[in-house]
Amino acid sequence: MNMQTDLLQQMERFPLRFCKPIYFGLTPRKDAGVSINNGTSTLLQYQNKFLALTCHHVFKHYRKRLREEREIFFSISNVHFDPEKQLIYEDEALDVVAFELTEEQASMVSEGSIGIGEAFFRIHDGDLAIVKNNDFVAYSGFPGDLRRLDSYAEINFGSYSSGACRVSDIYSDYICCEFEREHWISSSYELEPNCLGGISGGPAFLICRTPENIQYYKFAGVIYKMHESTESLYIRAATSFPFLKN
Repeated sequence: MNMQTDLLQQMERFPLRFCKPIYFGLTPRKDAGVSINNGTSTLLQYQNKFLALTCHHVFKHYRKRLREEREIFFSISNVHFDPEKQLIYEDEALDVVAFELTEEQASMVSEGSIGIGEAFFRIHDGDLAIVKNNDFVAYSGFPGDLRRLDSYAEINFGSYSSGACRVSDIYSDYICCEFEREHWISSSYELEPNCLGGISGGPAFLICRTPENIQYYKFAGVIYKMHESTESLYIRAATSFPFLKN
């Protein structure tokens, strides 16, 4: 592997370190089909709190299924919990919800993980990214298109990530990126999904550099919408979240 390919892989893997699949549905049984929906959760550590963020529309669908089916579980990685009891913020207009996990739950979410969801991205006041046009962001998530049922009780969530996607437009509370497939360089072994539904809630990080040209990252926001026809990705800016201070 040459140095350029290795660097591309490291950039592509970075956002995956701070996300896990969030999923809900009926408990799988041998004698019944599996009915699962999934999105992506962004893992943050802020003011000694362990936060899991996802999109409001993902959580809204969970609530709908719970009303209709009642026996619905809700899970981040392998941690099942009652999301209503740990919900600390929701905003349908911003399309974001935040859950506060206990220290034990946070440890269980990242336990045994190497590469994917291995840690909670640490944020301090004033650390949020201020993104500009033509900046580059890295993002990731778990498309439903790559979800695989290995057995009735074992679900494999395939991941998708981009190590550097150009920002095309900036608005007051969201960021727009173009996929620009003609400039893609593939460096991973994961299949490319036909549809990106399922990455909602995934993290986006601004790629920054020090004066010494050392690369580092700042939290930029959460993916909330994709337009497959125009190949546009929409990220809710982290600076618009009132539970985080910049």
